[in-house]
This record gives sequence, C-alpha cells and structure tokens, in this order.
Amino acid sequence: MLFKFIFVLLIAQLASAFYFEAWSQPNYHGAAKTYTHRGTFRPGYTIKSYKWDSPIWDDCCVRMCNGNRNVGYYCSSHSSGQPSANFNKIVIGCGNEQLIC
Repeated sequence: MLFKFIFVLLIAQLASAFYFEAWSQPNYHGAAKTYTHRGTFRPGYTIKSYKWDSPIWDDCCVRMCNGNRNVGYYCSSHSSGQPSANFNKIVIGCGNEQLIC
C-alpha cells in the first residue's frame, strides 16, 4: 500500500514539474498568476516580472509573447524582476510541441 501511495505522488509530481509565475509589477509585486500546465495563457495584464522553473529532464519550454510577437524563450529555469521587454501572453509546451505566439 505504501509503495502505491509513493508511486501516485511521484506521478503527480512528474505531471506538473514545471511552473511559470507572472506578476503585473516589476520585482515580483502586484497581481500574480501561476501556470502549471501546457497551453497558451493570457493573465489579463502586462507581465512585468516572472519566474520559470523547469527541471532539465521534463523537456518543457516557455515562449513569452507580446501579442503575436516573440519576446523570449526559455527551456531551463529562468527569472527576471525587470525583463527587457514586457509581454502579455505565454505559451508552454513539452517535447516536440511548437510554441507559437
């Protein structure tokens, strides 16, 4: 029974190993939203600071977009309290998924 419980916890961790946190103000202040699934997301505000955490083994990446314009792309973990470009949309994918703004 204990083995089954540990296995379920491990699978749950692997399913959402990455996360992206988006803040509406520089230096991790203001409104914040966290994304733990693949897809295209628009938080409803301009993202002015962020944290992307993705273990190297999960093969997931994030593309930052301002409308349909690409402003950044990371696979390994990365964060910025004051990005060089503001953005209002993120696209998260894993493996061979195309990340298109």
